[in-house]
Amino acid sequence: MAYHAGVLRALEEVGGFRPDDADLIVGTSAGSMMGAMVRSGLTTDDLFRASIGEHPELGHTQARSPWAAAWDGPIDAMRRLIGSMYVLQRSAVRLPVPPLPAALRRAFPAGFFTIDDAEDTISEVLPNAWPDRPLWLVTVDVGTGRRVVLGTKDPVRTDLHTAVKASCAIPAFFLPQRVDGRTLVDGGVHSTSNLDLATGFGADVAIAVVPMAFDTSPRPPIAHQLGRLHAQRRLERELVETKRAGTSVLLLRPTADDLDAFGGLNMMRRQGNERVARVAYDSAARQLASPYARGVLERLQDSVAG
Repeated sequence: MAYHAGVLRALEEVGGFRPDDADLIVGTSAGSMMGAMVRSGLTTDDLFRASIGEHPELGHTQARSPWAAAWDGPIDAMRRLIGSMYVLQRSAVRLPVPPLPAALRRAFPAGFFTIDDAEDTISEVLPNAWPDRPLWLVTVDVGTGRRVVLGTKDPVRTDLHTAVKASCAIPAFFLPQRVDGRTLVDGGVHSTSNLDLATGFGADVAIAVVPMAFDTSPRPPIAHQLGRLHAQRRLERELVETKRAGTSVLLLRPTADDLDAFGGLNMMRRQGNERVARVAYDSAARQLASPYARGVLERLQDSVAG
């Protein structure tokens, strides 16, 4: 989220494009929270100042634990281990299977943690109703293995708060969300970028902020690549498809220097957010100054003006 905040601020200040002016915002995992906040009226200045600890109202929970244990004693922990391993396996092998009986779901619930702090933030800063302008939040159905995009015309319906929590529900880590008879988990299981959705939407220009991938000029050290290879390879496939459809794509993702500057491989830590946001801003500002980026942004501005 801190990376998103820095990049989105640079996109507006340096690139001259306000993210909420996008015809469509697609959010996955932490990006679902950022997209929902942008569509709900928070500015890039709000998000950036919250990330660096200077917002008078947002970001006040930074010192608290980001999650709380969902189990109650060793027996409950073992039940959750069994349920979580099932969800993790289903997330990795995404083939349709018969529905899991309700009794088994109750006996072996998945997820070791609740997102208590995030739920507080969601309740405080987001309305429960969906925004008027298009916002698509990506999840994966554990039962069918297919991507479920909430906020579209898909028959799966839920409120905005639940949709954000479902998109953030890292398999086996956070509690899955039950929506319309489905068990939904983090959309990053399918893709952290979901850039191909821009093609289906008919976008002329797509701006992809992808914290989980990496810039390849030059490639970062192998230690930084390991946790990002799934996101990177999926993004590269999507990029080919999107460009083939005639969509101009502007990618904003961490460089090798960015990853070195962030410090630490724990992408869910609470410490160091200010540094991440500032490094992301500076890096995005440099990327947005490139001739290619300026050309894409000019085309984008022409599209908005038209």
